[in-house]
Amino acid sequence: MGKLKMRFISKLALFSNFVISRITRKQIWKKVRQKISNIPQLSVDWDSVTDRFIEPIIWVVDHFADSLGRIFVTLVWLLIQFVVGVAYWIGLSFYWNISAELTIALVIFGHWILLNVVFHYYMALITPPGNPPNVDQIPHIKARCKKCQSAKPERTHHCSICRTCILRMDHHCPWLNNCVGHFNHRYFFLFMAYVVLGMIFLFIFGAPVILHELSISDSEPIGYPVFSNGSHVHPVQVEEVTPSPRPRSLRRAVAVTEAILCAGVLAALSALVGWHARLISRGETSIEDLTNKDDREAKRLEGNVFVNPHDYGTYENWRIFLGLSEGRTWWCVFFPSVHPPRGDGISWNFKNDLTHVSYK
Repeated sequence: MGKLKMRFISKLALFSNFVISRITRKQIWKKVRQKISNIPQLSVDWDSVTDRFIEPIIWVVDHFADSLGRIFVTLVWLLIQFVVGVAYWIGLSFYWNISAELTIALVIFGHWILLNVVFHYYMALITPPGNPPNVDQIPHIKARCKKCQSAKPERTHHCSICRTCILRMDHHCPWLNNCVGHFNHRYFFLFMAYVVLGMIFLFIFGAPVILHELSISDSEPIGYPVFSNGSHVHPVQVEEVTPSPRPRSLRRAVAVTEAILCAGVLAALSALVGWHARLISRGETSIEDLTNKDDREAKRLEGNVFVNPHDYGTYENWRIFLGLSEGRTWWCVFFPSVHPPRGDGISWNFKNDLTHVSYK
């Protein structure tokens, strides 16, 4: 009888806990629905969401980028070598067995992407972002930096990591161990764009390779080892058999690892490329996006519209950013080019001087 009572009490307790949890969940969900229904218009402020996402990244960069910059640069070069090496090791033989012509076309296209990735990353590394000249050289600039006391032209900001002012500063990039400014911003953006293109290329033509690697079994072959002398087949004694290396599991692990790495890189850089493309289209840098946001809100409260003095329209903004002036064409974007950006990073009065734009 005592055991029956205990079982009954335990089951009753479980049932009561279940009922209470259900009631509690319903009450919580009811409160959540009430709060949602009290919101007059459910809207998402994507600028605030982006700021909250970027703030911890900025904090990490400010505190650790100076010491970890060289490590990050080394990791980038190692990652590029790893991705290219795996593509040669596994992908090249796979497609060569399918079609030699297709393989040659993929190699040419892939190396075009690789050339642009390596070139733009290297140039973003070694190209100084731009610093203000001495005060004596620009006496018309009256503004001074409170931290380094140098002249501070328009769109110039002080980098706490580099400990100097940067012309048209966008941000400090730990993966470059360098600031992104007026003279290397184009290299930085095109590097990310070509990496994204490369990741898409690898996913499209790497998917059949990974499926092929995963579909091959590692099971032991059925039968006995034999050898042929040209006319007859003879069995081989077990002790004479040399164990052959079996790199299949290693190939599979490496292919899956590369797929995971490429997926992470594609997700992260696609978001960054999209965000920077949006800023370039509006004629802004990352820093100006934050400062102009306050000005937009202030103008909106006044009943006016904020006008960015550096916005020449989407098309012209892109031409200025890519340096497509003085007869340069879009070939400078599709192939490596060391041409400098438009302007000296000090004067930005382009609205009264649009002769740099080529409409041909």
